[in-house]
Amino acid sequence: MALMDCWTGFVDTLKKDPVKRKQVFGVTAFTLIYPAMQVLVIQYIPNPMVPGAIIALNMIMPVLAGFFFGPWCGAIAGGAGTGIAALLTGSIYTALAIVPHTIMGAVAGWTGKYRSEFLTASTILIGHFLNMLLYIRTGVITIPTEKIGVTLLGLATESMIDIIAIVLLILLLKRHLYCKERW
Repeated sequence: MALMDCWTGFVDTLKKDPVKRKQVFGVTAFTLIYPAMQVLVIQYIPNPMVPGAIIALNMIMPVLAGFFFGPWCGAIAGGAGTGIAALLTGSIYTALAIVPHTIMGAVAGWTGKYRSEFLTASTILIGHFLNMLLYIRTGVITIPTEKIGVTLLGLATESMIDIIAIVLLILLLKRHLYCKERW
């Protein structure tokens, strides 16, 4: 019975408070868009600098959720979105990225309170750095010495594409999605 009362209270809050409703629906949307984009990105957007790698545009979802709704929402979109994608794709890379993307989303939410599009977009670098650190430390990838330059160039290319996409999406959606009251 207590669970039902809790659920009823939650639904009542969503009905009465448009900001909470926007946050709940927004974080849910960004969380679900992450795994959907993962499938598209893997198939259609290769990284031109690194053979076999992709431009991970799905990584921008936790950053956007964090900017618009706050650190908790960014962390939820990063952790849950990446977790769902890992279950759907079975990718070890995606499974290892759960914690880095959770951290990235939370930091994006923290920087989002300053309403700086570029500062928040730059948090994608945290996600890329933590991903690579984790992949290398766990031995999932090894980078031969002669490929370090190409790998760094590929990461820089991917990061710049991500930053540009984040800034553009924030500028397009800020008026409609940004919440001053942040989770």
